[in-house]
Amino acid sequence: MWHCLFIICSTLWSTGLANPQLNLPTPQPEIFYNGYTPNVATTPAQLRADRDRSQRYGPPYAENEGGTSIDDGLDDFRYGQTYDERMRLGYAYPTPRLNFSDRADDSPFSADQQGNRGQDNRYANHNYGPTSSSTERNYGNFNDQPNYNVYNPNPNANVNYNNLNDPYVNNGNVEFVGNDRNRFQSPYQSNQDRFNLNQGYQERQRYQQDRRYQQELEKLRNLLVETDQKGSLECTANVAAQWNFETNVNDYTQTEALNAQQRYVEYQRITAEQSKRINKDLIFDRRLYRQLMLQSEVGPNSLSLDVLDRYNRLLNEMLFLYNDASICAYQQPFQCDLHYIPHLKDIMAKSRDWDELQHTWVEYHRKAGRGMRDNYEQLIDVMQDVAAANNVSNGGEYWFLAYESGNFRQDMDIVWEQIRPLYESLHSYVRRKLRDYYGPDRINRIAPIPSHILGNMYGQSWSNVLDILIPYPGRKLIDVTPRMVEQGYTPLLMFQLAEEFFTSINMSAVGPEFYRNSLFEQPLDRRVLCEPSAWDFCNRHDFRVKMCTDINQRSLVSVHHEMAHIQYFLQYRHLPKVFRNGANPAFHQAVGDAIGLSVSTPKHLQTLGLLQRSLDESSYDINYLFTMAIDKVAFLPFALSLDNWRYDVFSGNANKRVMNCHYWNLREKYSGIKPPVLRSEMDFDVGAKYHIPANIPYIKYFFSTVLQFQLYRSMCRAAGQYVPNDPRKPLHKCDIYRQPAAGNLLKQLMAKGASQPWQEVLQETLGEGRLDGSALREYFAPLEEWLRQEALRTNEYVGWNYDGDYCKRSIETAGLQIFGGYYNAAASPLLSLLLLGLSSWLSYSLL
Repeated sequence: MWHCLFIICSTLWSTGLANPQLNLPTPQPEIFYNGYTPNVATTPAQLRADRDRSQRYGPPYAENEGGTSIDDGLDDFRYGQTYDERMRLGYAYPTPRLNFSDRADDSPFSADQQGNRGQDNRYANHNYGPTSSSTERNYGNFNDQPNYNVYNPNPNANVNYNNLNDPYVNNGNVEFVGNDRNRFQSPYQSNQDRFNLNQGYQERQRYQQDRRYQQELEKLRNLLVETDQKGSLECTANVAAQWNFETNVNDYTQTEALNAQQRYVEYQRITAEQSKRINKDLIFDRRLYRQLMLQSEVGPNSLSLDVLDRYNRLLNEMLFLYNDASICAYQQPFQCDLHYIPHLKDIMAKSRDWDELQHTWVEYHRKAGRGMRDNYEQLIDVMQDVAAANNVSNGGEYWFLAYESGNFRQDMDIVWEQIRPLYESLHSYVRRKLRDYYGPDRINRIAPIPSHILGNMYGQSWSNVLDILIPYPGRKLIDVTPRMVEQGYTPLLMFQLAEEFFTSINMSAVGPEFYRNSLFEQPLDRRVLCEPSAWDFCNRHDFRVKMCTDINQRSLVSVHHEMAHIQYFLQYRHLPKVFRNGANPAFHQAVGDAIGLSVSTPKHLQTLGLLQRSLDESSYDINYLFTMAIDKVAFLPFALSLDNWRYDVFSGNANKRVMNCHYWNLREKYSGIKPPVLRSEMDFDVGAKYHIPANIPYIKYFFSTVLQFQLYRSMCRAAGQYVPNDPRKPLHKCDIYRQPAAGNLLKQLMAKGASQPWQEVLQETLGEGRLDGSALREYFAPLEEWLRQEALRTNEYVGWNYDGDYCKRSIETAGLQIFGGYYNAAASPLLSLLLLGLSSWLSYSLL
């Protein structure tokens, strides 16, 4: 008797589902609201779900006591987001008990109740781990009768793969490759088959030509279409509930939004469990294989209920400590209600008092980070369970899973080495200007920079100390805000200008529905979460932006950024829902930022009539590029060190007992930054950054910052606006406005969505199959040359030297100030000797 070729067929294919717990939510009519009426009716559709809000925007509904958002994501200067790559928040729902006792055991797509197809199959879906080059292929028992096998007429034959040209380059006949194998990629690729006419190819042909196999494969395709339709309806209903809440914040809409999240998480869990039970080894269609793989992964929500509950409790406890952290004001011990937003962030940005900045930094890191260290150590253990549930070897590999590379950390380090010379030149100049301001007794000319004087709590952006650093103080930076006000700009006009920008490069108009449903201004009658964001309602026609638009230059760039997300939605809306996303978690952000590079050029602002004359002086160029660099270039080593630290602690490369010191070692290595006072393993300084207690990946910001320049360079080349080594057409002055060739290239990239690995997307659209830091270097080439000349003129040291330990295991050495690159360097010689002896004694005692 021949059954369905996948195990869920018997429970889903008939109209009367045999197992009631597999009854997926029944699609309801598309009911959603734009949030303009404070009273909305409860409908079944509002209980549907999509990915939780934290996937797209950060923490769901987290606020401080003052009612303002506590997310420090604005520190990243990223103008809002769309989808994030992970499903970080789970819910303790009853696990769907899937009964597969009546499944088709003889199906070629069958698996056992744990989804296994043989011994030691933990990584079967992702094809991680080695295999022998000569393997006896056993597809299970496909026999209708004991002595008859439809698919393998010679079951004793060994298939030898030794004659393959290169078993690690997507070879069509490789049953399974090593760690270089893309986890979403089927081992059978049609574009390779004609070059490998060997036994493996012939065996595959026998499967594909078998009539019953084709019938079962068609059933699988139909089931995926049905799942996609239901998933889209669920997504639409959930996004509507989230929209209702964020455009009309009250207890009722918050409850509805939380219920919608819960409903969708349950739906995703069921769908993922079903997808995991499909034997993917006999799926030769790459697209089908990738669709099933993406559908099978739900991150922490794949955990058992007790472990999932523990995971959620750990995150909630750490976020509570983060949100509740407050300190006393400097030299005001009775004013102790200062929170990061808005008080401490403002102090770090505006104060130029060394002692006040140091007090603020030390106290905030003590209050926000130290208390959550024990919880984070427990989270490290739970992440190993998350990795195992998602078929990867450890938590570090899981952390970079979405980037489909077996050597992703090493790849990012290679990219950083491309950019490092520019960063070191920038770092050297900034250190000199800060030393001139604060004095050589506090900042050493060859040492790392203390992190508290860079205008930001984390030292991730240096824009707030531009008044100290600006190369040409007499040359004002471009600010078209007064002209915008003078010319009567409105939020609606700004979005219409952004739409016209995209239509001028041969991209799509957004249509009247977008303007009717979006929210561009802060309403007067209700509270709205004003963080800029782009929304895809998963029905292929309803796309919206939520933004409380100000009339200024920054908002003008932000509007174009959000409209780039909308264009991305429009270009990939033809794909199945699981592919309607960026090629990896960084692509959406990179596309929006690449458009921002063009919009912010003086050439484009002049085209809009907001600048009356061209600014061709080199001093204006240097100021403009420097302002960009202290935001974008300075940010890169921070983002890289943050997630490389998480990779190390999740994978076990860094011991829990020294993880705070390991963090500062990475900050010194990548950034040339050190703490303002000596730290110890009693501290947990990295926990003061929101994304750590929330367990939100950060490497996508590094990736997107580099990728935006790579995309921008390719569009400018296509438009003829950038010619390498031609001083008349430098990259930083390129404007792709009214250049259809640039738009066509971007459309090609967007239209692929997540249907292919990002490496293939870049190769097919840009002709560059990897992330490349050279485009960023080309963009900042005039500034880099200027910085080089400045270093020669001032005889400034480029780079930094490790000038002593910044972190000790023992608390006895904590609290010693760092001056001039050395602890208490300005103190008496006797005190220095005492400190040296104390340090030596501690080093000996800790051996």
